Amino acid sequence: MKAIKKLKGKELKRIKFLIIREKILKERQSSIRAWRNYEIGKKREQIITVTLQKMKAKGLIRDFLPTGDLSFQDVKEGIDFFVIWIDDAKYRICPLSITGKEWVEKHRYQHPEVPIIDVKEDDTVVSLESKIIKVIRK
Repeated sequence: MKAIKKLKGKELKRIKFLIIREKILKERQSSIRAWRNYEIGKKREQIITVTLQKMKAKGLIRDFLPTGDLSFQDVKEGIDFFVIWIDDAKYRICPLSITGKEWVEKHRYQHPEVPIIDVKEDDTVVSLESKIIKVIRK
Protein backbone atom coordinates (compact mmCIF):
# COMPACT_ATOMS: atom_id res chain seq x y z
CA MET A 1 0.00 0.00 0.00
CA LYS A 2 2.90 2.39 0.69
CA ALA A 3 4.10 1.88 -2.89
CA ILE A 4 0.70 3.00 -4.20
CA LYS A 5 0.90 6.24 -2.19
CA LYS A 6 4.19 7.14 -3.93
CA LEU A 7 2.61 6.96 -7.37
CA LYS A 8 1.23 10.10 -8.99
CA GLY A 9 -1.19 11.16 -11.69
CA LYS A 10 -1.91 8.67 -14.45
CA GLU A 11 0.02 5.87 -12.77
CA LEU A 12 -2.07 6.17 -9.63
CA LYS A 13 -5.33 6.31 -11.60
CA ARG A 14 -4.36 3.20 -13.54
CA ILE A 15 -3.46 1.26 -10.39
CA LYS A 16 -6.71 2.28 -8.65
CA PHE A 17 -8.67 1.31 -11.76
CA LEU A 18 -6.99 -2.10 -11.96
CA ILE A 19 -7.71 -2.75 -8.26
CA ILE A 20 -11.39 -1.86 -8.69
CA ARG A 21 -11.63 -3.94 -11.87
CA GLU A 22 -10.11 -6.98 -10.13
CA LYS A 23 -12.52 -6.55 -7.21
CA ILE A 24 -15.49 -6.51 -9.60
CA LEU A 25 -14.24 -9.63 -11.42
CA LYS A 26 -13.81 -11.52 -8.13
CA GLU A 27 -17.26 -10.46 -6.93
CA ARG A 28 -18.85 -11.68 -10.18
CA GLN A 29 -17.14 -15.04 -9.79
CA SER A 30 -18.03 -15.52 -6.14
CA SER A 31 -21.56 -14.09 -5.96
CA ILE A 32 -24.55 -15.47 -7.82
CA ARG A 33 -26.36 -12.16 -7.29
CA ALA A 34 -23.47 -10.18 -8.79
CA TRP A 35 -23.34 -12.56 -11.75
CA ARG A 36 -27.11 -12.22 -12.35
CA ASN A 37 -26.86 -8.43 -12.21
CA TYR A 38 -24.01 -8.57 -14.72
CA GLU A 39 -26.05 -10.79 -17.07
CA ILE A 40 -29.08 -8.48 -16.81
CA GLY A 41 -26.86 -5.48 -17.54
CA LYS A 42 -25.33 -7.27 -20.51
CA LYS A 43 -28.83 -7.91 -21.94
CA ARG A 44 -29.72 -4.24 -21.48
CA GLU A 45 -26.60 -3.19 -23.35
CA GLN A 46 -27.39 -5.67 -26.16
CA ILE A 47 -30.87 -4.12 -26.50
CA ILE A 48 -29.34 -0.64 -26.65
CA THR A 49 -26.78 -1.81 -29.22
CA VAL A 50 -29.60 -3.03 -31.49
CA THR A 51 -31.50 0.23 -30.94
CA LEU A 52 -28.44 2.34 -31.76
CA GLN A 53 -27.78 0.26 -34.90
CA LYS A 54 -31.34 0.95 -36.06
CA MET A 55 -30.99 4.65 -35.23
CA LYS A 56 -27.79 4.78 -37.28
CA ALA A 57 -29.49 3.03 -40.21
CA LYS A 58 -32.33 5.59 -40.08
CA GLY A 59 -29.87 8.48 -39.96
CA LEU A 60 -30.95 9.59 -36.48
CA ILE A 61 -27.37 9.28 -35.25
CA ARG A 62 -24.07 9.21 -37.10
CA ASP A 63 -22.48 6.39 -35.12
CA PHE A 64 -21.92 4.94 -31.66
CA LEU A 65 -19.14 3.31 -29.71
CA PRO A 66 -19.57 0.84 -26.85
CA THR A 67 -16.92 1.30 -24.17
CA GLY A 68 -16.55 -2.38 -23.38
CA ASP A 69 -17.08 -4.40 -20.23
CA LEU A 70 -14.82 -3.26 -17.37
CA SER A 71 -13.07 -0.64 -19.49
CA PHE A 72 -11.86 2.52 -17.73
CA GLN A 73 -14.88 4.44 -19.05
CA ASP A 74 -17.23 1.73 -17.84
CA VAL A 75 -15.75 1.25 -14.37
CA LYS A 76 -14.48 4.70 -13.39
CA GLU A 77 -16.68 7.03 -15.44
CA GLY A 78 -19.91 5.00 -15.68
CA ILE A 79 -20.08 5.28 -19.47
CA ASP A 80 -21.39 2.35 -21.53
CA PHE A 81 -21.68 4.04 -24.94
CA PHE A 82 -20.64 7.17 -26.78
CA VAL A 83 -23.26 8.33 -29.29
CA ILE A 84 -22.20 10.55 -32.19
CA TRP A 85 -24.62 12.71 -34.14
CA ILE A 86 -24.55 15.83 -36.28
CA ASP A 87 -26.18 18.99 -34.92
CA ASP A 88 -25.90 22.36 -36.68
CA ALA A 89 -23.26 20.92 -39.03
CA LYS A 90 -21.08 19.91 -36.06
CA TYR A 91 -20.33 16.47 -34.74
CA ARG A 92 -21.57 15.99 -31.19
CA ILE A 93 -20.68 13.20 -28.79
CA CYS A 94 -22.82 12.18 -25.85
CA PRO A 95 -21.82 9.56 -23.27
CA LEU A 96 -24.58 7.22 -22.08
CA SER A 97 -24.97 5.05 -19.02
CA ILE A 98 -27.32 2.09 -19.41
CA THR A 99 -29.06 0.70 -16.35
CA GLY A 100 -32.32 -0.50 -14.86
CA LYS A 101 -34.83 1.55 -12.92
CA GLU A 102 -33.51 0.29 -9.56
CA TRP A 103 -29.98 1.58 -10.26
CA VAL A 104 -30.75 5.04 -11.69
CA GLU A 105 -30.26 6.97 -8.44
CA LYS A 106 -26.99 5.19 -7.67
CA HIS A 107 -25.69 6.03 -11.16
CA ARG A 108 -26.79 9.67 -10.80
CA TYR A 109 -24.97 9.91 -7.49
CA GLN A 110 -21.76 8.25 -8.72
CA HIS A 111 -21.62 9.91 -12.16
CA PRO A 112 -23.89 12.99 -12.16
CA GLU A 113 -22.47 14.28 -15.46
CA VAL A 114 -23.33 11.14 -17.46
CA PRO A 115 -26.85 10.90 -18.93
CA ILE A 116 -28.72 7.71 -18.00
CA ILE A 117 -30.99 5.50 -20.08
CA ASP A 118 -33.06 3.19 -17.91
CA VAL A 119 -34.07 0.09 -19.83
CA LYS A 120 -37.26 -1.65 -18.75
CA GLU A 121 -38.46 -5.09 -19.79
CA ASP A 122 -41.39 -3.63 -21.72
CA ASP A 123 -39.33 -1.02 -23.59
CA THR A 124 -39.54 -1.20 -27.37
CA VAL A 125 -37.01 0.00 -29.92
CA VAL A 126 -39.25 3.03 -30.51
CA SER A 127 -39.44 3.91 -26.80
CA LEU A 128 -35.68 3.47 -26.39
CA GLU A 129 -35.02 5.61 -29.49
CA SER A 130 -37.16 8.31 -27.92
CA LYS A 131 -35.26 8.11 -24.62
CA ILE A 132 -31.92 8.29 -26.38
CA ILE A 133 -32.90 11.23 -28.59
CA LYS A 134 -34.26 13.12 -25.58
CA VAL A 135 -30.98 12.61 -23.69
CA ILE A 136 -28.51 13.40 -26.48
CA ARG A 137 -30.34 16.53 -27.67
CA LYS A 138 -30.25 18.23 -24.25
